Amino acid sequence: MDQASAQNAAPARAIIVFDASGSMYGEVPGGVKIDIAKKVVSDILGSLDPAMELGLMAYGHRKKGDCEDIELLVPPKPGSAAEIAAAVAALQPKGKTPLTASVIQAAKYLKFEETKVSVILVSDGVETCDKDPCMAAEELERLGIDFTCHVIGFDMKAGETAGLECLAKKTGGMYLAAKDAASLKTSLETAMKQVAKPVTTLVVEARQSSGGEYLQGVSFELFAEGSENALAKGTGGRWSSELPKPGKYTISAKHNNKSVEVDAALKEGETVTKEVVFAETGLKAVAYDKEGGTAFEKDVGWDLYGPADAEGNRVKAGYSYDAKPFMKVAAGKYLLKATRGNASASVEVEVKEGAPQEVKVILGSGNLKLSAISAEGQPPIAKELGWDIYSPPDAEGQRKKLGYSYDAQPKMTLPSGPCLVTVVYGNAKGQKEVDVKAGETLDVVVLIGSGKVKLAVVMEEGGTPVSKEVAWDVYGEADAEGNRPKAAYSYDAQPTLSLPAGKFEVEAQVGNAKGKATIVIEAGKTIEKTLTLGAGRVKLSALAVEGAEPVANELTWDILGPPDAEGNRPKVAYSYDAQPTISLPAGKYTVHVQWGAALMKKDIEISAGKLVEVPIAMNAGTLALSALMGEGAEPAPDGLTWDVFGEPNAEGERPKATYSYDAQPKVRLVAGKYLVTVNRGGVTVSKEVEVTGGKMTSSAVILNAGTLKLSSSTPGTWELLGPQDAEGNRKKFTYSYDANFKVAVPAGKVLVVRSEGQKKAEQEIEVKPNTLTELTLDAK
Repeated sequence: MDQASAQNAAPARAIIVFDASGSMYGEVPGGVKIDIAKKVVSDILGSLDPAMELGLMAYGHRKKGDCEDIELLVPPKPGSAAEIAAAVAALQPKGKTPLTASVIQAAKYLKFEETKVSVILVSDGVETCDKDPCMAAEELERLGIDFTCHVIGFDMKAGETAGLECLAKKTGGMYLAAKDAASLKTSLETAMKQVAKPVTTLVVEARQSSGGEYLQGVSFELFAEGSENALAKGTGGRWSSELPKPGKYTISAKHNNKSVEVDAALKEGETVTKEVVFAETGLKAVAYDKEGGTAFEKDVGWDLYGPADAEGNRVKAGYSYDAKPFMKVAAGKYLLKATRGNASASVEVEVKEGAPQEVKVILGSGNLKLSAISAEGQPPIAKELGWDIYSPPDAEGQRKKLGYSYDAQPKMTLPSGPCLVTVVYGNAKGQKEVDVKAGETLDVVVLIGSGKVKLAVVMEEGGTPVSKEVAWDVYGEADAEGNRPKAAYSYDAQPTLSLPAGKFEVEAQVGNAKGKATIVIEAGKTIEKTLTLGAGRVKLSALAVEGAEPVANELTWDILGPPDAEGNRPKVAYSYDAQPTISLPAGKYTVHVQWGAALMKKDIEISAGKLVEVPIAMNAGTLALSALMGEGAEPAPDGLTWDVFGEPNAEGERPKATYSYDAQPKVRLVAGKYLVTVNRGGVTVSKEVEVTGGKMTSSAVILNAGTLKLSSSTPGTWELLGPQDAEGNRKKFTYSYDANFKVAVPAGKVLVVRSEGQKKAEQEIEVKPNTLTELTLDAK
């Protein structure tokens, strides 16, 4: 099987890049955008092929104003639908829109340089973090084996879609516009189908001028190469057609007696977008780095704006990402802006009827070829670098960021003049002042002065390095007040950290065991450091009784250290896992485990480098309770309060063991005798029970009660009283200020009293067990 066939046979591999920036709290027809997007994603996931390797990345969901707020929430893998749905549901929009960097990160995670992959971007706004999505698209398309980015613009405003459209079109993807829930669902379904099973698709966009608004009322005909019979027909401003096979095609477009033909060549499974422009005039633009310099042949972006209004605002009339575009526009005055990298320049132009006007734009830019070394004489660092370029400081000492890159050795186009180059390598930094000259390329090598440390931690001297769940903190030298600044951290078990030359304190934590050591970093050198914690592990489990299977849930563990001078034991660890494994420094401890209302304690000793298993027999069982209004009745469904008391102490008092408001609670108790009290409305009943270790004891409490449903047409108070005792007194069951009152009361005679001020009415009625009795009574 050839490479193409192998890739086609493999399950699709893709990442959804989800916009969780602050603007997603805006509203569209049907509700708030973030809520609509969450529901649409959740609805669609259920219909996907579980074999598809799908992941989720989000941006703008954790911090405001942070262009690095990008996170891979779910790695691409088969059967990820439920995990993605849960991650999307938890998103809370907050920050900016680093969509370009997000797509780049997703592509790199998918290994786009090695295999066919796709990204689906859902965004409601333009790039807000100084990156050009179209430039990125060209680089991704150039480096990728078969990389495609489908873009869904959700509630995008006129003039905002150019970058997103270019991102899709340059990578052979679809740009799909959505305005509400229905169109978002349709767009996402279309994109997902194209990822799962790519269809060769031609998209045609008709415009009056290059990059302008869609021109409605255009009719299209599609012809295969060498054929005079139309393969497909359509109308509108934007039209698409799925093609029977790859190859060469011609699109014929007609509008107001004008005809335009455009040729297109498509590969298998590719989406190609072609623009049909009906304007006959326009301009041809070329950008140069300096006067008399060489014209740029790639990586130039163009924006064309109409004349300024009274407030100086201009409407975008067109755009292009061709290096030397022919932009067809109507005659008139425009502002043409060229951008390459981080350099840009604008010129006023006037387009006249007739032959296209040729326009030259001088960017006044130069290039920096950047590299960094850890020490003099060392080779350039090959990965994990972050570059930022800043302008000279202004009057307040502030510098403006001119550009950035995460490539190890980037080539950056910048405006001519002085600038500050900074680079970060791990936790080490370097910087250099440089002067960019127009039309020239300057090689800049920045000395970071850093070294590396390879860290590992063992539980005992000579032990095997811990392979997971290690937390590292690295601190610099103490200041005058003894405070140490944090220089680095890691959650890798055996990290390699880049640090500036100097002395540091390293701390490692495994569970509740900690250790520290001092290290010295030398520029250009790598050292190894292994910390010994002098710690062991305890694996805990709880058994209802000796010999039983471990309890599987509802456990709380606390581990207490040795008592201090005042006899207090500090809590050193805790867990809510059923069978936790906890790392602790060597020493003696007391373990407390609670299962419902059952509590047991046990002393343990931890030895360095050893794992000790500690099963604890709780001698406990389960008491399953229910309350019946009468013999043979169904359990009461609501309105119950349960209290469980232990055996009486020397003074006859019963300690409360537990309680519940559930209708049919199951409570865990140490084996023994208990008094259960249950209340429902005006009924309270008690019952003695006995719990057996390792068993479930079921106990139904007979309330011997009925239900009274009372109503009154006058305001007032209800009082419910029991029958008279030997002295003529009545026990009050309950009361209410509601006009309509429904309550459980003991079976037998009940005196119902309705009163309001001096007005009063009363009636004695007979209540039967498990029976509803209704009464209407007004105070008179």
